[in-house]
Amino acid sequence: MGRPKKAEEPDRSSRERFIAAAEDQFIAKGYDGCTIRAIAAQAGTSIASLSRNWDSKQHLFEEVFDRHFKSIHLAQHEGFDAIEASGEITVEAVTEAFFGSAIGRQTHEKSHRVYCLALLDPSDEARGITREMVEPVRQRLIALMRRALPRLDETRFFLAMNVVLGVYIYPQAHAARLAGVMGFDIARLDWAEAARILARQVARGIATEA
Repeated sequence: MGRPKKAEEPDRSSRERFIAAAEDQFIAKGYDGCTIRAIAAQAGTSIASLSRNWDSKQHLFEEVFDRHFKSIHLAQHEGFDAIEASGEITVEAVTEAFFGSAIGRQTHEKSHRVYCLALLDPSDEARGITREMVEPVRQRLIALMRRALPRLDETRFFLAMNVVLGVYIYPQAHAARLAGVMGFDIARLDWAEAARILARQVARGIATEA
């Protein structure tokens, strides 16, 4: 006789289906467009599954976003650790560690899509969830860039950070659209190499001000 199933196994299964459906609904409709009813219908579970596992839509998406943000942020922190340990804190090294952990993962389509869309979602509630998640990485990035650019005044440093963060977001969010406009075959792009190239281009541009 096989071992009896644990009582929580059915709930765990419906829980995972609920999360997978929430990811798909978020990708298709954005945070405000997601409804618990639609998520439950796609998952083939009841709306009661939400209350058994999460106390609100916000609570659900805190877990959904964290699943996709966590691995990227861990890689970024590891990259920053290596830079600090080396003692060679340069704009190129910092931006490459920051870019490579996310831009270089575009082949992991669903996970990266959730991450990218969550960063750009206009919903105040979604922004509130992601703001807390990204803050440790953002503050560490700013601190390392400040050390790499000690001679920039406050205004120029602020603008330099706009360049870094703009280059970080745009390729993740809009590269496919730009490729269509330019007639560029984005399918042949090596995203890991693209992250390194972007880091060099950003570093060289900022160097003219430093």
